[in-house]
Amino acid sequence: MKALKHMLGAAALAFGICGSASAEIITNTVDPLIDFNINSYFSIGYLHDLRPDGLPGPVINSASLSIYLYDITDLARAHGETVTFRFDGAVAGTTSNVTLWGQDYTFALDTSMLDDGMLWVSLNVGCDRFRFGFCTSPQDVMFARSVLTADITRAGDVPEPATLFSLGAGLLCLAAARRRPTAG
Repeated sequence: MKALKHMLGAAALAFGICGSASAEIITNTVDPLIDFNINSYFSIGYLHDLRPDGLPGPVINSASLSIYLYDITDLARAHGETVTFRFDGAVAGTTSNVTLWGQDYTFALDTSMLDDGMLWVSLNVGCDRFRFGFCTSPQDVMFARSVLTADITRAGDVPEPATLFSLGAGLLCLAAARRRPTAG
C-alpha cells in the first residue's frame, strides 16, 4: 500500500509540474493583394515578422513555413520550372514543375532561425536557356501566399487551476506516504 501511495504521489506531482506550461500557436501570413509573378528576371523576397507576437523571448518548440505557388503558363506552354527556396539566405530546398492548380510547399524550420523573431524568405526561378549570358527562355510561377506557424511556450505562463490542484494533490500524497504509524 505504501508503494502505491508513493507511486500515486510521484505521478500527481510530475503531472502538476509538467502540466504547468502551456503551448501557444502563432502565425504570420504574407498574402499580397494580387498574386505576384516570380520569373527568371524578377525574384521575390519578403519578411515574416513575429516580433509583434512577443518574439524573441518565448521558447519556440517547433516552426513550419508553407508557401503556395501555381503556374498559369502551363496552359500555353507546359515546362518544368525550378524554384529555389532560401530562408535567411541559406538554401532550404528546390522544387521542379509547379502545376497549374498549384500546391503548398511546406518546410519544417530549425527553431534557431527564429531567434530574432524574423525570417527572411526569398524565391528564385530558373531559366530554360541562356544565350550570351542572358536568359532567352525564362521560367515563371505565381506566388499566392506564405504562412509561418510557430508553436511557442511563453515564460511565466500562469498555471491553470486544475494544474495547481494536481500539484497540491501530489504533494499531499507524498506527505501522507512519508508519515509512518508509530508502534504502541
